[in-house]
Amino acid sequence: MKTIGRIGRWRRGAGAAQALLWLGLPFVRVGGESALRLDVPGGRLLAFGAAFRIDELFVVLAATFVLVAALALVTLLFGRVWCGWSCPQTVLGDLTSWAVTRLQKPSVHPERSGRAAAAKSRGGAAFAVLWIALVSAVVSAATLWYFVPPQEFFARLAAGALGPVLGGAWAILGGTLFVDLVIVRARFCATTCPYAKLQGVLFDRHTLVVAYDARRAADCVDCKACVRVCPTGIDIRDGLQAECIACGACIDACRPIMEKLKRAPDLVGWAFGDPGAARRLLRPGAVALGVALAASVALLAGFVTGRSGLGLNAVAADGFAPRRGADGRVVNVYAVSLENRRGERLDVSLALEVGEAGASLRPARVALAPGERKTVRVVATAAGAAGVIPATLRAEAAGPGGPERADVALSFFVPEVR
Repeated sequence: MKTIGRIGRWRRGAGAAQALLWLGLPFVRVGGESALRLDVPGGRLLAFGAAFRIDELFVVLAATFVLVAALALVTLLFGRVWCGWSCPQTVLGDLTSWAVTRLQKPSVHPERSGRAAAAKSRGGAAFAVLWIALVSAVVSAATLWYFVPPQEFFARLAAGALGPVLGGAWAILGGTLFVDLVIVRARFCATTCPYAKLQGVLFDRHTLVVAYDARRAADCVDCKACVRVCPTGIDIRDGLQAECIACGACIDACRPIMEKLKRAPDLVGWAFGDPGAARRLLRPGAVALGVALAASVALLAGFVTGRSGLGLNAVAADGFAPRRGADGRVVNVYAVSLENRRGERLDVSLALEVGEAGASLRPARVALAPGERKTVRVVATAAGAAGVIPATLRAEAAGPGGPERADVALSFFVPEVR
């Protein structure tokens, strides 16, 4: 069995933690809702207690700015640390590496090794296939849990009612992942991954990379251990290459050999640029990306913190023309949309200011459950001269989390007296 080095153990620990986070996060609930889920039927993005409607999804754009700036900065400073330590392609590849190794072993010849050994070999291959299939099924199901709550997924699965959309998506995702883990694996990193193609643009002479110390070429015994363990099949001695995912497997392979030969252990190791070069973290590119990241975080934080917990919109109701009542007062009807963006019940009070006067409303109070969105017809009655009067509809609510208020501008129509 292949011995896993120190870097490999750290990588597998990090991968296991990330896998548990990916599988477990859908089960975490905040305010009675999933901690993170895209509710497609409801047109909402649920994110750690907040619910963003489709008309607010520019928050996703702000979050995308943060992720892009962070990835660019991390890549400039620390190279392809994402590829080697966090990319699902790498994490799942590590999780199934032993199974693929078992599948790639030549079959045992029954006449030479006996039927029992051949049966054992076939059984090991079958178990390896089942393991990869299980990983593919669980990971693809967990991906769907970010769109459908896992409780609903399991209930529908037990009832045999996943349906063509959910069931089909699971089958397609699982099948694609199975083929990827059995056949594609690190070939994707070496040939197709767009991030790998961008590293030539994002790297500079001081980026952290896995490098071979060419100054000590005489210490290399050409054992090719670093080549055999490389998941993308490169020779690190040929210098920095786009296919390198910075997993550090070559470091773990080289170090024990150098130690056994009583030579300096880091013939292959981490270096900021060329081996022996000085570390320089603060440089113009890093500063510029740091500023971009800070600005993106400020934009996202400003939107989230300045967002009201009470959504309000109103338009004139269809099918009702403004009219005068028997007492001479004017009646307008509005379709008022209210949204409770908080995780607690809100009792909302409505008030309408018509010019400098007030108006009576029916209903004047609306109750909203946590996360509820409701549209009500509100009848407004006020006095005024003929014409169009600017009006303001105000919604106010009090809750344990503090008061909320939202205003919207309207027009109050006063017909002429006939």
